[in-house]
Amino acid sequence: MKSLIFDSGPVISLTLNNLLWTLSPLKKHFGGSFIIPEGVKYELIDSPLSSKKFKLEALQVLREIYSGTFDLVKSENIRYLSHRIMNLANHTFKAYDSDIAIVHIGEMDVLAAAKILKSKAVVIDERTTRLLIEDPVSIARHLQSKLHTHISIDEDNIRLLKRELSGVKVIRSVELMSLAYEFHILDKLIIPQEQNVYRNLKSTLLDAVLWSLKLGGCAVSDEEIDKLISLELKRKR
Repeated sequence: MKSLIFDSGPVISLTLNNLLWTLSPLKKHFGGSFIIPEGVKYELIDSPLSSKKFKLEALQVLREIYSGTFDLVKSENIRYLSHRIMNLANHTFKAYDSDIAIVHIGEMDVLAAAKILKSKAVVIDERTTRLLIEDPVSIARHLQSKLHTHISIDEDNIRLLKRELSGVKVIRSVELMSLAYEFHILDKLIIPQEQNVYRNLKSTLLDAVLWSLKLGGCAVSDEEIDKLISLELKRKR
């Protein structure tokens, strides 16, 4: 069965913005599984429930697991590949002759699960992990700008990463919520009686949702948001 593999970032962002409820109807439109790997479950549920931060959000995600919105997946093959990818990524870029750790196990569980389960895509908002898939060399430029020093690259590791991650596709929470808008899932947030008072409530809704996700940590530019809104409004005509 086709599947989408979720990282913790988009799920937390959707929860904080009171949009987690949209995933159940989105899953029905998708016609496949929404999957959370072991490392992501730890970040979303196990760790928050033993602390104070994101404890309420953890309970909401746990509810979605038991209601069937999310499926959990755990396997030795996923964990082995996850550690392999993480080891490669965290030994690819160096500054001052020291390796720079750029990824964590939860994100790598997502990529490993996608490869092993042959998933349609991974849902990731974080820029570094997305670049690791799409353009790993550009991470060096970002690190150089951030650290103000030369970044060396292990070219062999880059080649191995490209091989391991070939075929993995990325979507972000903003693309996911654009689909929720397209499928009229977000329409319940519109009060029909107020459409005569507030102009363009439909476009305002999409703009509000996408910007809430951007401000919540989704790596998306202003121009990309404008393009998503333009595309969706054209489809509504």
